[in-house]
Amino acid sequence: MAEDRAFRIAYARGMRLLLGALACGPSVSGIVVSDESVRVWMGWAFQATIPRHAIAAADLEERAVISIGVHGWRGTWLVNGTTRQLVRIQLNVGVQARVLGWKVPLTTLFVSVEDRDEFVRLIRPRGPGNGSHSKQAKARRIRLPSPSLKPGYARDANSPGH
Repeated sequence: MAEDRAFRIAYARGMRLLLGALACGPSVSGIVVSDESVRVWMGWAFQATIPRHAIAAADLEERAVISIGVHGWRGTWLVNGTTRQLVRIQLNVGVQARVLGWKVPLTTLFVSVEDRDEFVRLIRPRGPGNGSHSKQAKARRIRLPSPSLKPGYARDANSPGH
């Protein structure tokens, strides 16, 4: 990839106005993919530069979420302007992001992207299987900032054959 590629964070119609009024709208948010890194920002609320070598997996996330904006806990962050169109970026090493100016750990990023198929194609790690199934399985077992997901983990761990 010779030159940087810019992608827009996806916003629902009403969220363009609301987050725009909070200085986190489309005009001050975005994603830039270069040969060395993926840079994601949403206004003053979130900034991260992820080295390309740190990306273990990048996949479309079909689950819808209920929160919009910047949310996270223990290294997993959600940066979105819509409840759909999400991409999950799983890192093999933690990096630092900035949330409200504070340094925070980043190990998994869920971000809403307008052209998410092309974005995933561009950032998905090269190599055997474009991210092995074992990496994808581990990535799906991360803790999300939703307590309602925890019972599912217990079923996975205790179900026959696991």
